[in-house]
Amino acid sequence: MNQNWTWIGRYVAVIVIALVLAAAFGSMDLFKTTAVIGKKLTAAHIVKFLGYGTALAVLWLLSQRAAVTLQKQGGRWSFGQYLLVPLVTLIVAASAHSVLLLVLGPLMDPGLRNVYNWLFIVGIIAAAGWVVMAIFNQSASLTEAVASAAKQATSAKGTSCPKCGAPAGKAAKFCSNCGAALTG
Repeated sequence: MNQNWTWIGRYVAVIVIALVLAAAFGSMDLFKTTAVIGKKLTAAHIVKFLGYGTALAVLWLLSQRAAVTLQKQGGRWSFGQYLLVPLVTLIVAASAHSVLLLVLGPLMDPGLRNVYNWLFIVGIIAAAGWVVMAIFNQSASLTEAVASAAKQATSAKGTSCPKCGAPAGKAAKFCSNCGAALTG
């Protein structure tokens, strides 16, 4: 990879800090016992929503920036630009269901909760379909990149026997499996 990817550290740091702070503040008695609306919604719910929601939003932004970087960089792994955003969108959509429930759950009746659940089911299925279509559309590039990486890994380890295909060390003159000559 030619381009510097150190910027990822900033995104990861924000995600980790948001998760840690949400969990820490959300577990404090002060936040658990301070109610906002009808004693159903607490400050713990709100702070967890803000922290976990921030982490999900930053994760999605990270996928956007990584996709743009892969596009600019080009090369055999550039197909990842098409897969990264759909995959992270699926993760975010599935996780957002629980995160939004932190603040909406205490306020919803069972009928509204069922509608809410169905909205997320449709969204998650749509995101999964996007991932499948992205993989299908990029399958040739994906196969080429994996085959190229496998070929590189094999050549780094040594050669293989032209007769039986067994791996052989770089300095080997004969195949240890069938005895065939490995040199020229």
